[in-house]
Amino acid sequence: MMAAESSAMDNHPADEHLETLAFDSSSPASAAASTDPLLHPPPSPSSTSSHPPAADAVVHEDGEADFVPVLPTPDAPVISREPSPEFYQITVSDPRKHEEAATGAAGVIPGSGSYFSYLVTTRIADGGKFCVRRRFRDVVALADRLAATHRGLFVPARPDKSILEGHVMQRHDFVNQRCVSLQRYLCRVAAHPTVGRSADFHTFLTEPSGIPTSEGESPRYNPAIAAAMPTAVTTPTTPAKGGRDFFGMFKDLKQTVTNGLMAVRPPPVEEETDAKFIAHKAKLEELQQQLTATSLQADSLVKAHDDLKTTTALLGMTFLKLAKFEKGQSICSSQRSRAADITNFANAAVKVSRSQGRLDAEIVKHLDTIHKYLETMTSVHNAFTDRSNALLNIQGLSTDLFTLHSRVAKLESVSSRGIDQERSRYLKVAELKETIRTAEDAKSHARKEYELIKENNMNEIKRFNKEIRQDLVGMMKGFVTNQVAYSDQIASIWAKIAEETKGYADRSS
Repeated sequence: MMAAESSAMDNHPADEHLETLAFDSSSPASAAASTDPLLHPPPSPSSTSSHPPAADAVVHEDGEADFVPVLPTPDAPVISREPSPEFYQITVSDPRKHEEAATGAAGVIPGSGSYFSYLVTTRIADGGKFCVRRRFRDVVALADRLAATHRGLFVPARPDKSILEGHVMQRHDFVNQRCVSLQRYLCRVAAHPTVGRSADFHTFLTEPSGIPTSEGESPRYNPAIAAAMPTAVTTPTTPAKGGRDFFGMFKDLKQTVTNGLMAVRPPPVEEETDAKFIAHKAKLEELQQQLTATSLQADSLVKAHDDLKTTTALLGMTFLKLAKFEKGQSICSSQRSRAADITNFANAAVKVSRSQGRLDAEIVKHLDTIHKYLETMTSVHNAFTDRSNALLNIQGLSTDLFTLHSRVAKLESVSSRGIDQERSRYLKVAELKETIRTAEDAKSHARKEYELIKENNMNEIKRFNKEIRQDLVGMMKGFVTNQVAYSDQIASIWAKIAEETKGYADRSS
C-alpha cells in the first residue's frame, strides 16, 4: 500500500499534498530507521528503569486489595504540541458560582440566574504568569471573533453550551467536565500557528477585562464585522406615474414585447473550478468517515481492555478468598503450602490487573489522537463553508450587477416623449450607473476576500496533511511500544508464578 502511494506521488508531483496520510518521503531512510521504536524496540522492562512501574499489590487476608488504577486526571495541564512561543502552558481550573444581577423576573429554569466563572492561568516561556477569570460567554465571544477575523483557516471549534446537559448531570461533574473542555479548546487555539498569535486571543488570556461579549451565541457570525462587509446593492425604485397616458402605455407595451422577444443572456454563474481543492475536499470527507469508524473501534478496544482488567482483578480477589479458606481449614503442611501458593497467584493476578489499568490509560491517551482529529473536522467544514459563502456572495453581487445593467439598457433603448421625460430618464440612468460602480467595488472586494480564503484553505490543508501524518504515525508507534512494554511486564509476572507452581504440573503429569 505504501509502495503504491509513493509511486503515485512520483507520477503526480503537483499533487504532493493530495494524499492525506502519505508518509513524508523527504526524511532520510537511515534517520527514520535509527529513530523508529518499531524497528528498535525499547529494552525489556526487567533490564531498565524506564519501563512502566511494577504494581506491588498489597493484598489483605480479609479479601481487600488496594486496587486503584492509574488514570489521567482531568485537571492535568494540557500542553499544546506547537504552542505559540509566548504561551507555554494554559490551564482552566477553580470554577466559582456567581449570581446574575437582578434584571426582572426569575428564570424559568431554577438556578438560571447564576453562572460559573473559571480561572484561566497562562504561563509564558520566560517564566511569567497571567491569571484571569472568564465565563462561558467570554469564550463564545472569543470564538466568534476568531472565526470572523480568520476566515478560511481551520479555527478550532469551541465547546457547545449544553444547557440541558448542565441540569441533567450532577452540577459538580458538569462544571469539571466544562473545565476540561475549555482547557482543551484554549490549548488547541494556542497550538494553531496563526490563530494562536492573534491579538484577540492574547487579550483573552492576559487582559482582566477581556474582549466584549457578543449579544448572541452564533458560532461564526460577528455583528460588527458583518455590518462593515459589503452587502447586496439595492436599485432605486421608480415612483408610479399618476394619471392616464394611453400613448405611453402602448409605447411601453411595444418596448416590453420587443425586449421579451429578444434573447436574454442569463447572469454569469460563479462555480468552484479549482480541481485540486475539490480533490482535497473529497479526500477529507472520506477521511472523516474513516475517523468516525476508527473512533468507534477505538472505544470498543478500550472497553474490551477495561473488561479484561476488571475480570483479572475479580479473579485475583476470588483466589484470595479461596486462599483464606484453605488456610483456615488446613490441618497439615501440604494444605498450608497450597494456601500460600494460592495467595501468591492472587497477588500476581492483582499485579497484572494494575498493569492492565495503566496500559488502559496509555491506550486512551494515544487513541485520543483519533478523537482530536475527528473534532478538527468541524473546523475543516467551517473553513470550507466560509469559502462557499464567499463564492455565494460574489454570485449575488454578479446577479445584482446583471439586473442593474439590464435596467440601464432598457432605459437607454426607450425613446422619450418630451424634455421632462428625457431629463427624468437621464437622471435614472445616471443613478443606476452610480449604483453599478458601487456594486462593482463591492464585488471586487468580495473577490479579493474569496481569493484570500482560497489561499488560507490551501495552506491549512497542507498543514493539516503534514500534522495528521506525523500524529497518526506517532500514535501507532506509541501504542505498539506501550503494548510491548506492558506485555513483557505482565508476561514476567505470570512466568514467575508459573515457575513457583510448576510442581503441581509435574505431579499431575
